[in-house]
Amino acid sequence: MARQLEEGKLALYKYNKLRFSFVGLSAGDQQILTSDPWSFLSSHLQGLLSHSRGANREKIERALYFTSLAEDFYRAAESVPLPAKGTLLYYGMLDLVKCFLCMNDVELESAIEHHGLILPIGKTLTIEARPKMRDAINIFSNFCEKLGKEIKAPLEIDFRQALSHVPEIHGIYSNLGHISKRKLLPVNIEFQVNDAHSHLFTELIFDKEQEAKTDTSKFLKGKREKYFIEGFPRTQKIVYRSAKRKKYTQENLDRIYRNILAEYSSFDIVPILTKAGYRYYVDLRPGELPQLAYSLLGMFYLGSAARYRPLEIKSLLEGNLRPLVSEFVSLTPRQFLYQMVSLTTKKECVIPFSAI
Repeated sequence: MARQLEEGKLALYKYNKLRFSFVGLSAGDQQILTSDPWSFLSSHLQGLLSHSRGANREKIERALYFTSLAEDFYRAAESVPLPAKGTLLYYGMLDLVKCFLCMNDVELESAIEHHGLILPIGKTLTIEARPKMRDAINIFSNFCEKLGKEIKAPLEIDFRQALSHVPEIHGIYSNLGHISKRKLLPVNIEFQVNDAHSHLFTELIFDKEQEAKTDTSKFLKGKREKYFIEGFPRTQKIVYRSAKRKKYTQENLDRIYRNILAEYSSFDIVPILTKAGYRYYVDLRPGELPQLAYSLLGMFYLGSAARYRPLEIKSLLEGNLRPLVSEFVSLTPRQFLYQMVSLTTKKECVIPFSAI
């Protein structure tokens, strides 16, 4: 006989609500409010450096160097317009990626390094992403793999298609008519416990009105189809609950919580940083690359085309894609910065309300 569905209660750990996050937090971790993520990242790395030696110390020193370099590129980009702006922002974003890779044990400086991205000859608005290389460290490929999606064969990606996978510009992308129906489904994810406080589970909730705005029939596809069942009813909401409940105690709750966050990492859930913290969306038509990789790839195109494709970048900036490019350059670098700092430090960094 199937277990009767009971209403859950919000899960707490040491009086703090368990929160969903794209970062592998520990149970009860709170958001880090910072209007200066550069200082927070540098301070975090300096703290680790003071207790490190040998090869571990060297990787942190590299990470600190790339952090400083990334900040310099970001600062320099503030004072110049497109197309030069794209080049500076790409190198700033690339150095944030290098910092992240250093802290995830990719041995930079040990071999020739390659961006992993090229502009193919004879093709416009196209970027080629290459898989791992035998004779070089492929930065982009390593980045994608660390974020959970390995590049196994060369991929050719249209710049416009890349922008369709950047969450913070999805609204204007849709409004400008580049896509017929929105593919990002806004969701709320709750950690819950049963009345007996013996089992932990999650519920994913979205407004019923989203059925008219997005193709919600795609939600129960792939890994999500096996993971979720219908959840406890709520007025004007669609609710899905994790099919399996996790038995827990206060001693093992932190491990189980982090395991659940890891499970959710394969469900194509993407964040957007807002004045109220991160909001989450299920990408109902995800690409072959991680969300942040598309941001880096898009900025690579703008930066490289500015240097090597003068007529192509001129046509782009004078054509109907200019509003989309402007929005991308305006919004994405800051989103990328906060998310990369969060992933590198394993702390969820958000903008203080007073800084908005």
